[in-house]
Amino acid sequence: MHRKTDTQELDIPKDDIECWERYPKHRWIYEMSRLFDAQNIKWSPYEVESLPDRELNIDLMSSKTSVRQPGYIYTKKPEGRHIYTELYVTKGEIKLMRHIDPETGKVLGSLIGEVELRLNAFVTLYFQKFTGVITAETYANEIFRIRLRPYFSTSLETDQDVIKLIKRIYKRTDITLSGLTDRVLHETLAS
Repeated sequence: MHRKTDTQELDIPKDDIECWERYPKHRWIYEMSRLFDAQNIKWSPYEVESLPDRELNIDLMSSKTSVRQPGYIYTKKPEGRHIYTELYVTKGEIKLMRHIDPETGKVLGSLIGEVELRLNAFVTLYFQKFTGVITAETYANEIFRIRLRPYFSTSLETDQDVIKLIKRIYKRTDITLSGLTDRVLHETLAS
């Protein structure tokens, strides 16, 4: 029998709005145009024949209703194998990478190839000193979207190795050091 993770003792971001507040240095990854620029993927602020597909430039997922004025960019429809990848990162180092099939929601075995190389290089370049879980949505080897939180609900997690990493990454303590709370320390280390 698998045990579920007790998440009450953990400080896990619940949605993208909370991630936006928690990780100000990494807000840019929610902007699809900047994410595409970092990978040299073509996009346009207006529709052209080679870039006909409209996408939201910033798409923050949240259960709360919030006022937003979306901006759109135009891209070419992504091609290739569609995968979600959870990256468990501690101080800029990937501790675990697991791939998820978006159609079945099942964890896939290790993928050897360009997608893992691209994600490793991306974390090395842009997430130095970061501690948290990153979910990347990829098509072929291009990163289409990134979220700064786990893909799966951590309360339903049964893999013991993943549970240990989650607890190490998001552990909440109630002590204060020199007036700084654990969350402030975490944000300082993550930035």
